[in-house]
Amino acid sequence: MRHKRILLLALAIGSRLQAQTGSPAPLPVQVSGPHFVALSVANLAESVRWYRDLFALGVLFEAASPDSATHVILLGNAAVRVELVYHRDAQSLAQLAGKPMAPDMVYGPAKIGFYVRDLDATLTSLRARGAKIEGTWLTRPGNIPPTDTLWQRNVLVRDNAGTYVQFFESKPAR
Repeated sequence: MRHKRILLLALAIGSRLQAQTGSPAPLPVQVSGPHFVALSVANLAESVRWYRDLFALGVLFEAASPDSATHVILLGNAAVRVELVYHRDAQSLAQLAGKPMAPDMVYGPAKIGFYVRDLDATLTSLRARGAKIEGTWLTRPGNIPPTDTLWQRNVLVRDNAGTYVQFFESKPAR
């Protein structure tokens, strides 16, 4: 429920800021090419399996330091690149804080996101893989007006290591 409030608050603030600014907005960044994310992971084999199977990715690159303290695997296909990095001395946020912590309660990246063509099929696939579903926003909340063009159907899950991963349904090009 808390995650739903955070998302709704972010959407509301963004809509208000857009309406209140009188000066011309800077040109948006034009994203092209594949989505890319890099993650530090505790269990490289499990994370490779999770992302490889989820997106049907192949191994594009793999390297390790001579002492094997660091190992990098880049997975990819035409739409997605996921770089997974294992560092022997890395620690989780929970280890550093001394208690379990939600990713959005620590400064820094709180989640990663991907746009998908079919959110319903994605949700079915995630459930079949046993992904931990944190929230689904499949219908527009009543407090977000139909004129708000930023809202998109989405699903929030945790990957095998507990990272928040959000999937947004991409709108067809017009």
